[in-house]
Amino acid sequence: MTQPSSDRIRTLLLRADNVLKNEGDEADRQRRARAALEEARDVARDPTVDDRLRELIERRLTALEAGGPG
Repeated sequence: MTQPSSDRIRTLLLRADNVLKNEGDEADRQRRARAALEEARDVARDPTVDDRLRELIERRLTALEAGGPG
């Protein structure tokens, strides 16, 4: 059974949060968080996903690129 898109996105957002909270190499953490957020953006292309969730993902990616917390 496949995971619903909204659940998968939630999991990916949590992964990004947890990666950013971990200690270690900053560049590696940023890279791994960005990968999780980009995957979430891909999953959010599902037409059943709420537009607000898509917007949240985009805001998180923008914040991460600007050097803030994703």
